[in-house]
Amino acid sequence: MTPPRTELEPAPAKLNLGLRVVGRRPDGFHDLDSLFARLAVADTVALRTREDGPGDTLRRLPAGVPTLDDRPLTLGPDNLVLRAVAAYRDAAALAGVHVGPQAVTLTKRIPWGAGLAGGSADAAATLRALARAWPAGVALGPLAERLGSDVPFCLADVRAARVQGRGERVRPVELPEVHLVLANPGVGIAAGDAFRWWGEDPVDVGAPRFPAIANALEPGVVRRVPPVAAALAALRALGVGPAAMSGSGSTCFALTADAATAAAAALELGRTQPTWWVLATRVA
Repeated sequence: MTPPRTELEPAPAKLNLGLRVVGRRPDGFHDLDSLFARLAVADTVALRTREDGPGDTLRRLPAGVPTLDDRPLTLGPDNLVLRAVAAYRDAAALAGVHVGPQAVTLTKRIPWGAGLAGGSADAAATLRALARAWPAGVALGPLAERLGSDVPFCLADVRAARVQGRGERVRPVELPEVHLVLANPGVGIAAGDAFRWWGEDPVDVGAPRFPAIANALEPGVVRRVPPVAAALAALRALGVGPAAMSGSGSTCFALTADAATAAAAALELGRTQPTWWVLATRVA
């Protein structure tokens, strides 16, 4: 039966409050030990069944954020949203449920190639929306693991978690109220590059322990990507709290004492760096 309405699903960003690289795995990926947190900022995924064509389509809607709306985004079959649709459709078919062609729209409020799991969050949101619109008893966890290392956390309904292995081991943890300011200097970093740079000069930062924030990938990225070094320096110059890079970059963040401090810091940084994506937000 055709779903009667468009399915809307939020796709919250994730932040690495700490990231340790344990070592390289035989499959070429890396074992990680990280503290993930879900942020209040989120993309929106909308799905509806297509009546006018045989295949899935993906269209991007403007979010009213010039620093993001002006950046190109690949909307072809390699996009994680369409990969999630295909993965769910194949799994549902094994359960005897036919998932029709989907018209998907995506509103991007999270920068991509930025260490905030924007694409992974979109994929997880797509899986949740499809499972609601086309219930087939499909276990979403294995699909999430195959789609990407950050997708299992994005799929889990948790505020924060200790994430280990390649990303498949997600253990919820408690966090206090956390406010912060984010800064993305407008460059994208491939995760593969960040891990390769770590491999050339490995750094061990120890197990993640909030509020001590440390990212093993940060030194290698900072040495090779000057805009990331500039973003970190600018955040530290604000003097609001400790600063670090999230994930494989390029987004950096500074912890703040409260929401008002985060808002004031974001306003000041946005004035001095008008081409950067800057946002005050919180762990949600």
